[in-house]
Amino acid sequence: MRIVVADWESVFDRSSFTLSRLSTEEYVRSPQFEAHGCAIKWQHDIPARWYDQDEVKHVMAEEDWSDVYMIHHHAQFDSLIESHHYGVYPKMIGCTLAMARLMLGNHLSVSLDQVRKHFGIPFKTTPYDEMNGKHWREMPPAVQQKVADGACDEVESIYDIFCRFLKEGFPLEELGVVDSTIKMFTMPVLRADTALLKQVWEDEEAKRQARLLQLGVTVEDLRSADRFASLLREAGVEPETKDGKNGPIYAFAKNDQFMRDLLDGPDEELRTLAEARLGAKSTIIQDRCEKIANMASRGSLCVYYNYCGAHNTNWSGGDSTNFQNMKRGSAIRKAIMAPPGCLICSPDLSQVQCRLVNYLAGQQDVVERFRRGDDPYIPIAEMIYQKKVTKDDKTERGTGKTLELSCGFMSGDLSIQRTAKSGLYGPPVYIELAEARRWKLLYRETHPAVEQYWKTGGRMIARIAGGDPVSWGPFAIRDGKIFAPNGLFLQYPQLHFHRPTPEECEKLSQQNWSGYWRWKTRNGWKPLHPGVLTQNVVSFAARIILSQAMLRIKALGYHIMGTTHDELWVLLKQDGNEERHREIIMNEMRREVSWLPG
Repeated sequence: MRIVVADWESVFDRSSFTLSRLSTEEYVRSPQFEAHGCAIKWQHDIPARWYDQDEVKHVMAEEDWSDVYMIHHHAQFDSLIESHHYGVYPKMIGCTLAMARLMLGNHLSVSLDQVRKHFGIPFKTTPYDEMNGKHWREMPPAVQQKVADGACDEVESIYDIFCRFLKEGFPLEELGVVDSTIKMFTMPVLRADTALLKQVWEDEEAKRQARLLQLGVTVEDLRSADRFASLLREAGVEPETKDGKNGPIYAFAKNDQFMRDLLDGPDEELRTLAEARLGAKSTIIQDRCEKIANMASRGSLCVYYNYCGAHNTNWSGGDSTNFQNMKRGSAIRKAIMAPPGCLICSPDLSQVQCRLVNYLAGQQDVVERFRRGDDPYIPIAEMIYQKKVTKDDKTERGTGKTLELSCGFMSGDLSIQRTAKSGLYGPPVYIELAEARRWKLLYRETHPAVEQYWKTGGRMIARIAGGDPVSWGPFAIRDGKIFAPNGLFLQYPQLHFHRPTPEECEKLSQQNWSGYWRWKTRNGWKPLHPGVLTQNVVSFAARIILSQAMLRIKALGYHIMGTTHDELWVLLKQDGNEERHREIIMNEMRREVSWLPG
């Protein structure tokens, strides 16, 4: 397979037509889109060459792309130009921006300039100010030459960065995951039922107004930080604060993690309050309905994921949509359709995080329960309610599910109370903190191996921060990272033991507090305790199990269209063999991975 590196330059206008104002899909598919040209590096020992908008049409049409590994920085952009405007579909697609999220950390900017800076490569020379608002033929020859030279320089740096990442240990298996991620966007096939999306939008608007009425508040009421804080406390949530110019202030800004957690959480009441506080004229669900419907008007749905967008190396949503959060059975999900003559097969790794935390910890009784196919939530539910519980007992079983799925990560009393109230795993259950504490202690009494795993995890935090390499189950800790057997890794940038000032201790009502471990995220410093580390490594392992299954299914010739956390969307043709195809796919999802025997 030949490696080819390319970089496209196109018409933009900072006042109206640019990627800062439009989504990638909307920009590339717009009638206004026009390519200036493309710089291409055909071989490692031959300098990149510029092809203007006339020349590049012939190059794209005449080249055999069936054996090409095409590399870009932000490949969703460049590769969508190639597929949508030129009908070019390389055998494999690479992306140095995606690789940078893993290698450098997603807490940093991974723009090409910033990655170049990391490696000591001078900033780009592309003359964007002189290109602004101009078509190719409107630029003087001197500016055209600057554009050509700048694009060629970008290509050379992309190739250099790609080689450096491979040399520094980017896992070869993950090149296939990057390729699949890009092709979900650049080889779109899914459609949308726009009439259903319109109905979902209208239903959501009615719900939003009804919830505000039920809460007895208006958007204007919630502009008061104190009033908003009171409403949150009434809903069982203690507002978070941050440092202000004159002392602590509420973390109620749009980009504060506290508000983002409320907006993305399962509790409708909290979401409504947060949306109203931020002055939103529509809900997140309504925004997604509009964006997907608009995208559908331009063609098939380009499913955008950020490779390693989440700290645990999972995908995150991008391009102003988040297909990761389109859960099975949700209203928006029902509007996503396969193309004519096809079906969507969507197998998932059922209860994978619960299975993994018990497996990694060696909690054998729970593991055996899964092996036998028993309901994993009923035993602890029967202990809580002191009676026989069946799958039909939705409330009681939901409580059992709440404990098995959340307490494995050291959930505290308040967290258990909030999860039970949210109805995330069954009908809402309203309990006092004392009852939540009883539930927590019961889980820990019945899962001693999991509790011991947390203690081991606490010691591992110090080993991540420094010290000799050490094994932790299937993982290896070295060089400040947690490595999986396939070479993928978790990292905790700038992890250190923080010793708080007396002022911090007073703020958090902690006396004689020695300190805590913390690490640097894109949103500031974040504590790292054993429960968080446990959840991180479990999610990390689940992601690898899923992506390895995805690669096997893809290798069998099936088209992967998307993913939602522990689930894949696989395209099946209605050829009369749908059940056989389903069974092949399910067998790959069920396959025991070599690095987690049993």
